[in-house]
Amino acid sequence: MSETDVLVIGAGVSGLLCASQLQDAGLKVRVVDKGRGPGGRISTRRQADARFDHGAQFFTVRDARFQAFVDQWMQAGVVREWFRHSPEDSNPQGYPRYCGMEGMASVPRYLATQLDVACGERITELSRNIDVWIATSASGARLAAPYLLLSTPLPQALALLDTSGLDYAGNDKAALRRIRYAKALTTMAILDGPSALPQTGFVKLLQKPLAWIADNKLKGISPHATAVTIHSDAEFAEQHWGSPDETCGPLMLEAAEQWLGSPVREYCCHRWGFTTPLNPWHEKHYTNPAIKLTLAGDAFGGARVEGAALSGIEAAEAILHR
Repeated sequence: MSETDVLVIGAGVSGLLCASQLQDAGLKVRVVDKGRGPGGRISTRRQADARFDHGAQFFTVRDARFQAFVDQWMQAGVVREWFRHSPEDSNPQGYPRYCGMEGMASVPRYLATQLDVACGERITELSRNIDVWIATSASGARLAAPYLLLSTPLPQALALLDTSGLDYAGNDKAALRRIRYAKALTTMAILDGPSALPQTGFVKLLQKPLAWIADNKLKGISPHATAVTIHSDAEFAEQHWGSPDETCGPLMLEAAEQWLGSPVREYCCHRWGFTTPLNPWHEKHYTNPAIKLTLAGDAFGGARVEGAALSGIEAAEAILHR
């Protein structure tokens, strides 16, 4: 059995930033995630000669605590400013939208290199033995730690906690279970020529069934191919969640036709089951100090990347305080 001071389940930005601060404070931390790589929806994908950011496209900064991390990433060459102005901005000068140098996954990869992170490790069961959490994975590995942080999408976190048989949230459990996320479908298309998007490479759309469209070549992360990411709205995702790619892909491509500008060479689709939290928790994290448990993530911090980041930052502060 492998034991650390804190076990973090979920290698999204909230879990990674929380783990980074705990490690900087001298604690031994292990992070596990069922995905092939860290980041969650902060994800970059390769297909043929193209590269796609197929989840979060950029992030913004409003809080000085998050800005301090972003400044470090800028100095390390991990992120850069993508664009400042968008038509919906109330401020004519706009504000920075940041993206990863080689795609959004640059950020979680950078954070993970400085931590003990195990990806491809799906935790299937939790238990608590006196004062130690024990997590069992699908591979049979057993991980132990006095303190547990869960930063996966909240329904997944609660389902995992249910395996422990503990009353982990008391009277708050019903309210936590009521938190819901919107779904989204993404179509990734490689074009035979340039797209018709503006030079920024990003358009936020207000017409159904699409939410936004981005050109990863104009963005600067797909130099060898025009790679376009098309993101649906929640209503379309609910309607076509079970549809094959051959159905939902062409429908999204047709809706985006005016922005494509060139024939589609090939496409594929991806389903995001947990995008925007529709009714996030009223605090940046949830903590049960009696059993040394903290829940964090965008269900607590809010829909933006910064919201998830601040949830991880404040979760670390809470754990260190206790």
